[in-house]
Amino acid sequence: MIRWALCLVLLCSWVNAEEITVNQSIAAISTSDTPPKVETDLIDGLILSRAMTRFGHRFYRQFVADYRDIGGVTRHSGLTVVEQATARSGSKISILHNRKPIYITVVSPASRNIDEQAMSAAKYVNQKLKQHQKQASWAQFLDPDLAPDEF
Repeated sequence: MIRWALCLVLLCSWVNAEEITVNQSIAAISTSDTPPKVETDLIDGLILSRAMTRFGHRFYRQFVADYRDIGGVTRHSGLTVVEQATARSGSKISILHNRKPIYITVVSPASRNIDEQAMSAAKYVNQKLKQHQKQASWAQFLDPDLAPDEF
């Protein structure tokens, strides 16, 4: 009986050691200090926060979590969540893509639906980014010039 228990303990420790080794090798691969080959790899998928209040930070955290959960587009040149706080009506939160607003909402301190607003923002932003990518892919076929005219 004691031999079986000893074998079981040794087997469990061996399996855990293998699992730890595999997890360490995966972490070493994913966190490399080598610079990316293309400069755009630095900012693709980046979501910046310019929130000032705790409600803005909560919206940002929930937006990022929801955006990742729905499998949001990661091939974008960066999103920015900007909060403009006001004393009377709460905060105006804008989500910018290439410095252009694509989603604007108002978050009130008395509001209880910040999480729902963040989820709807994540879905809308993902839809808009997919639409932008589709339009960009078709635009190259519609205009054979390298650059549009400057008129």
